[in-house]
Amino acid sequence: MNLKCIIFDAVRKLPASLPTLGALSLSMCMMSCESIYDNQDNCDYGISLGFVYDYHMEPGANAFPENVDCVDVLVFDTDHNLLARYYETSEELRDENYTMDLPLNPGNYHIVVYGGLACENPAFDFTPDWNEATSRAAHKNDILVSVPLDENGVSNNKLHDIDSRTGGLFYGTLDLQVSNEDRGIASFRKEIVHMMKNTNNIQIILQELTNPYQVNYDDYNYYITDNNFVLDGYNNPVSDTSRAANQPKYHPYSGENRIMGLVTNTSGAVEEDESTPVQVGCVEFSTSRLMTMNTNEARLVITSKNKTDVYGNEKEIINIPLITYLTAIRGYGDNWIKSDQEFLDRQSRWNMMFFLQKDVWISTRIAVNNWIVRVYDIEM
Repeated sequence: MNLKCIIFDAVRKLPASLPTLGALSLSMCMMSCESIYDNQDNCDYGISLGFVYDYHMEPGANAFPENVDCVDVLVFDTDHNLLARYYETSEELRDENYTMDLPLNPGNYHIVVYGGLACENPAFDFTPDWNEATSRAAHKNDILVSVPLDENGVSNNKLHDIDSRTGGLFYGTLDLQVSNEDRGIASFRKEIVHMMKNTNNIQIILQELTNPYQVNYDDYNYYITDNNFVLDGYNNPVSDTSRAANQPKYHPYSGENRIMGLVTNTSGAVEEDESTPVQVGCVEFSTSRLMTMNTNEARLVITSKNKTDVYGNEKEIINIPLITYLTAIRGYGDNWIKSDQEFLDRQSRWNMMFFLQKDVWISTRIAVNNWIVRVYDIEM
């Protein structure tokens, strides 16, 4: 077991060196009621917290064990002042029955849980402002989680990859009460926090419908703009004023050409020249949480490296409102989903195919699960 904890006194905040205490062992953390409050009786009761990730496209199925390999549990009082932080990074999280014991005295608590931040190679980070806040009077409103960018303001990493332990970002909250009855039974009462996934994988495919029926992915530049690089403690995006001068962008983390088959004539027969394959260009993006409130900011742009516009810039092949396109297909087999935002939050893998005719975009197909929808006439 690799459970760690950091305790924050509700009255006497710990010094600025506090973050270095993250490596303390469980025994050194003094996991007793005195750890959180002064002048408490020792206790063997509290909350045994379980974790479930079922807010996806297959409701009811718990995908937490195979998707989340590290968790941060932040314990707040009812005024959202930080009391304690616990985190787990061991293989025990792969056990669907895993629970984390939180020794809590009678009272009301607000729990915020993050998956992915405590991993060996996190794709998201707490901002320096949050680390500074934990050395004084930390509050839920102080929480800021961000996507790291390079010196050019670009994120081109795969944000959720279990194999390389880039843990992505998962989020959940829970309000709970520990009562005197819990003290009487001297045990840990089980509670469940339901998590949601904040990361998205977006695959873009370009296919040419005219001779020579081939697209080289490297002939184009691709990027996504959005206002979701920083999320607050309520899991909502906030503007990052420090990056205002250089609008951050997502670039693809991978790209390749793929052979989809041979050219066929209108009758469906394979043409004699079997040396003419249909080659498509494919790239993949990884982004933070997609939100309907960012419809105006979130855009997918593809430009040609080989063509210029009247201003001498790379010619835009595609420039579309990403959120509008993705939510346009809600309802095709997913009528139980109540809103566009729920659709965006539950779905984390998207496939978009753009058909070109002599390098001019003519139509789009978006695939989600087993549904493929052709999209036309969306307001740009």
